[in-house]
Amino acid sequence: MTAPINARERSRLETRKRLLTKGTELFAAQGIAHTRTSDVAEAAGVAVGTLYLHFKDKRGLLREILFSGIDELLRALLALADHPMKEARKAVRIHAETMVSFTEENPALCRILFDPEATNLQVSTEIIDYLVQIQEKRLHEEKSNGHIRDTLDPAVTAQAMVGMCVQVLAWWIRNPEKATRKDVINTLSSLRLTGLYTSENIKRA
Repeated sequence: MTAPINARERSRLETRKRLLTKGTELFAAQGIAHTRTSDVAEAAGVAVGTLYLHFKDKRGLLREILFSGIDELLRALLALADHPMKEARKAVRIHAETMVSFTEENPALCRILFDPEATNLQVSTEIIDYLVQIQEKRLHEEKSNGHIRDTLDPAVTAQAMVGMCVQVLAWWIRNPEKATRKDVINTLSSLRLTGLYTSENIKRA
């Protein structure tokens, strides 16, 4: 049986949650570079020193926001990599739908993830590297099974596939009027399918 949380611990958790919530709002609205830790503390109704009790610095706050927010997506992508589908067309479409749905449902988080300053602080780079690792694992398995083209190197291909997807989603979240959800999913699926798989596997799909 889990011990009940005392009032002090409950207050600490509530403060941390407020800091994460307000940090997400401000980073998404103002941009990472233009948001100070003092801005986040003020919005959360605490002293800036209190923020530093929870997070080492702005990068620490940013990292917590992104990694806690993207955990659900990473779990979904890992499940796809660990249990690959036999039908290439279906697998590729589900991957695209997963990425697009997450972007659509978490616009503030994705604006932060795709903010150039997140890359400068090497926070979004950590996440993208993890996405590449998941993709590369799956590509190695599919190449060993003869499902993707022999000429493709899994490490290079994983970088290309993730880079393409991230660039498209970063563009789409800034310009949602330029393409529908269906357009984005269909285009990403088509590019991945024709770029990765042999014609025999596409026909079987």
